[in-house]
Amino acid sequence: MRLLLAAALAAVLVSAQAPSAGCTAKSFSIPSWLIQDVKHAEGVISFGLSNRATNYTASLACETKKTGLNACAIQGTPSSNDTLEASVEISGDPTTFHLKQSWTCDDRGKALTFTAVGSTSAASNYTSPLLVKGSLTSPVAITPAYPEGPKGHDSPGCTARSEKPYWTLSSVHYTDEPGDGEGTLPFQNFNVIVTNPANDYQASCMPGGSFGGPPSLTRLTCAGYEFQSSLVGQYPILTSASFDPATGTFSLNQTWFCDDTDAAKPLQITATGTTPLPFECNTTPAPQNQTNRYCTTFPASIPFLGTLEGTAVTLRPYALEDPSPQSTRGDGCTLTSIFDPRWQFSHFQVNQESGVTFEIILTAADRGFQYPIPVYQGAALKGEEGWYECEIGADGGNGLPLWPYKCSFRYDGGNKEEEGGRGLVVRAEWECRDLDGGHPVKFSGVTTTTVNSTLTCETVDGQSQCTTADPGYTWVAPISNVTWGKSD
Repeated sequence: MRLLLAAALAAVLVSAQAPSAGCTAKSFSIPSWLIQDVKHAEGVISFGLSNRATNYTASLACETKKTGLNACAIQGTPSSNDTLEASVEISGDPTTFHLKQSWTCDDRGKALTFTAVGSTSAASNYTSPLLVKGSLTSPVAITPAYPEGPKGHDSPGCTARSEKPYWTLSSVHYTDEPGDGEGTLPFQNFNVIVTNPANDYQASCMPGGSFGGPPSLTRLTCAGYEFQSSLVGQYPILTSASFDPATGTFSLNQTWFCDDTDAAKPLQITATGTTPLPFECNTTPAPQNQTNRYCTTFPASIPFLGTLEGTAVTLRPYALEDPSPQSTRGDGCTLTSIFDPRWQFSHFQVNQESGVTFEIILTAADRGFQYPIPVYQGAALKGEEGWYECEIGADGGNGLPLWPYKCSFRYDGGNKEEEGGRGLVVRAEWECRDLDGGHPVKFSGVTTTTVNSTLTCETVDGQSQCTTADPGYTWVAPISNVTWGKSD
């Protein structure tokens, strides 16, 4: 089915206040609309619409006297600069809604105009808000990737199974070594894997820190796959637990999420539980007539019931697969490259044989576990005296690079006190995949900077090698003349 868009030709009942805070970040990450209050009458479909990246809202009505595409008219007083185009496609049930809209955000000091298109379908008896995910066509063509959301949130039966919460404990191990306080110190350890059958989420729990003291069994640290994943979004599953060695009881508090029955009505569910653990222990003698105990549970897998904490909380529509707010995680590759493009340089050195090397990374706040990548001096550029190709070091197959995929540089190795001395110029091309991995945004720019550090030189096997006096010396330099656009 081709996406056809019919322009709205009638007047509009519109709320188009100044763009909301975070307009630019939301326009890049969630260009989308909510369709609400859909009403099917004889020959007419009406609905309300809101743009999730801006404060724009409108009420629309669409005549549906013919099969196929039918233009929608925005109701009320006309707006001279309204850009919304909407239509509904009728070919039985369900109905398909088509949208296209342009808007401008200037909350980052640089005005950018966005254009997005999107469509979604719904049965005539569906009464919840509809999410229309958009694809940007301007300022760059991307379809932003949404987080996967918390583990199992949309698994069939998640909500039903959560009505009577329970967990399964496995791989339970408890160690108690009293120590003698002299040659041996007291040591306790506890480990358990907690599985929630409502969503198949597993958390591993172990002793947490205790402000420099021994690990505390009364405050266990629990984490699941979200610890290593950037795809959870803003609603990770939260698990807290404790173990009481004196009574052998385990206590758990967990918050999880379900939207398997209706993504427009996601639920936040919290439950608690406490259970005695059926330990079987092996013992060994310890100094001072004490006994070391090493315990596991029998049976190895232990189910135990939980109790719901109050009623489930209904979150805003489609919240579970929205990204975390940009204000909490900082700019990623794309926004950094547009609004504050800078390279961080480190590990600069000059080798008599191999030439100049340094490490480089984009100064994105949201960089995850990525680290600078080495750049080595490659072949001299023909016709450009003093310029060399970059040989980019291995990146470990990183799917979200924060470094150039192609660059060249020139280094003036004079005294840093002299004007222009120790100047480094880097021409770089890089691409950002943080919004749409399949359609990266390409950037290019030039950085002119100075190595403002004394170089310490030594000769090894007849070769001179100079490095910064402080091995940890790093510096940041802006990228100028930045150009950007879609990947070829």
